Amino acid sequence: MSIFRKTVALSLAVAFPLCSFGLQRLDLVPPKGQVYVRVSNTVKFWDKLKNSSVGRLWADQQFQDFMGNPETETWHSMFFDGDSSEEDKVWLEQVKMLTGEVIFCMDMETENIYIIADMSDEDFQRGLDLDNDLRQIMEDPFDVVKSSFQGVEIIQHIGSPGTESETINWQAHVGRTFILGYDREWVEQCIVRLKNDEIKEPTGNPVLNIKFPIHDLLHDSISDSADRRLYEALGLLGINAITCRMELLDDEMVMDNNLTIENLKLGLFSVLDTDPSELPTVTFIPENISSLEVGRMNLLGLWNEIPVILSQMDPAAKQQFDMALSMIGSQTGINLEQDLLAHLGTKYLSYATVAGEKQSSILALELKDGMAFKQGLESGLTAPAMQPYVAAMLDQADFLDHTIYTSKNVTDPAEIMGIAVTDEYLLYGDPEGLRQAIRGMANAGAANTSFEQTELVQGLRKHVSPAAFGFGAIDWKKSMDVILAELTKPEYTNMIQQKWSESDSPLPPPDFSKLPTADHIAQFFNISYQYVEANENGLHQKIFLKY
Repeated sequence: MSIFRKTVALSLAVAFPLCSFGLQRLDLVPPKGQVYVRVSNTVKFWDKLKNSSVGRLWADQQFQDFMGNPETETWHSMFFDGDSSEEDKVWLEQVKMLTGEVIFCMDMETENIYIIADMSDEDFQRGLDLDNDLRQIMEDPFDVVKSSFQGVEIIQHIGSPGTESETINWQAHVGRTFILGYDREWVEQCIVRLKNDEIKEPTGNPVLNIKFPIHDLLHDSISDSADRRLYEALGLLGINAITCRMELLDDEMVMDNNLTIENLKLGLFSVLDTDPSELPTVTFIPENISSLEVGRMNLLGLWNEIPVILSQMDPAAKQQFDMALSMIGSQTGINLEQDLLAHLGTKYLSYATVAGEKQSSILALELKDGMAFKQGLESGLTAPAMQPYVAAMLDQADFLDHTIYTSKNVTDPAEIMGIAVTDEYLLYGDPEGLRQAIRGMANAGAANTSFEQTELVQGLRKHVSPAAFGFGAIDWKKSMDVILAELTKPEYTNMIQQKWSESDSPLPPPDFSKLPTADHIAQFFNISYQYVEANENGLHQKIFLKY
């Protein structure tokens, strides 16, 4: 069975080690396969994917009309850059034989592809016959050399033999496992392990695993010393890898994402407060929420890390930062850290409500001392040197004993945002949402906690880990009007059509006049839940996409 670089198009990223007994095909991944993708069962995976929200939407005729009803030949033309050859047809026949577990690995240095796959003996023999067909039709010749190792036949493919561009790969088949690689020693090691241990075949729901070594990519791509200092100061060089595991169930898609990080206290990661969070018991969250997020962030910790980051990057940048702070202090008469940031807590919550195509959203950041923060803010805004700027940029309005500061000279009224300070929270959001939140706080005696009985909140209580420091939920049905209204703005549709024409894609551009209604698209979606927690390796995120 021959393999070409077009296989890379099938590899979206990398895998997540499974925990079970017996030899698994993931155990055979070569040391050079830093990047790899695994599908536990390709046939089951595609069948389940068709039943997902995206799969059912894609199969919908109204959505296909919007997409231009692309035919199989169109996709084939796009995949093969508009050039369909006999060689491509043979290659597709070979891909069709990959119906069970498949693992694609890539050596990032050479870009060579390794394959470990479930394959019957009949399909392997048929693959060898197709290789012979390829030899007759390929423009670039390749030789086939057969040998054996411990009674197992090894097939060596030599591409462009005797030239500077010569390539060599080896492949073999043991039991129900096909292996292909560019390192004969690795192939032989796989043969030994496969002869001594029986493969434990995957069971259960189909799973997609992805792994990507960010550490190697960053280190290999940074050549400038100044860039290296920047990445190191930001804590990015401490990221080792990202892994993803996606499981397809009958009624939901579940994803586990892991980011392995050496130090969660360094650079940008200092903004994270990883102590567990709890659902709020506040009374100002409305019952008709379309999304809710709860978490922790340490803005004061990040602020204190900024001088350290600047010093590591460039001492001159640190001096400029200090000068800027001194100028701000002289103009406002306040110290940003002592008079504002020191009074911020780490807990926050945000929520949104939807009425038609209009969304109202609020971010509420907990305050340690609301009165002290309010005094610091008012002192800065009323400083004589700040008056021209305040008058030009902010509108002020009193509402129920609170002042709401909103942005001024905004062209689109829907984009006007503001802030308000209460005893417990610094609020940020649209003016109507701010008024609703302040009104809800004023009526705290009514103990309005009906939002806690919503499907969104009940689902969070069911799905979120007790160790999570951040979590949230989105009702995509309620949000679809807002999403489509945003996506169909003329500036976006014009940009999409322009980019499409410049791409020379064989696919027709979307016909926005045939875009299904928000209600029609919404029927394919449900609620998603997610949470993030810290562990000994870094950060773990789990997402539940309900169908």
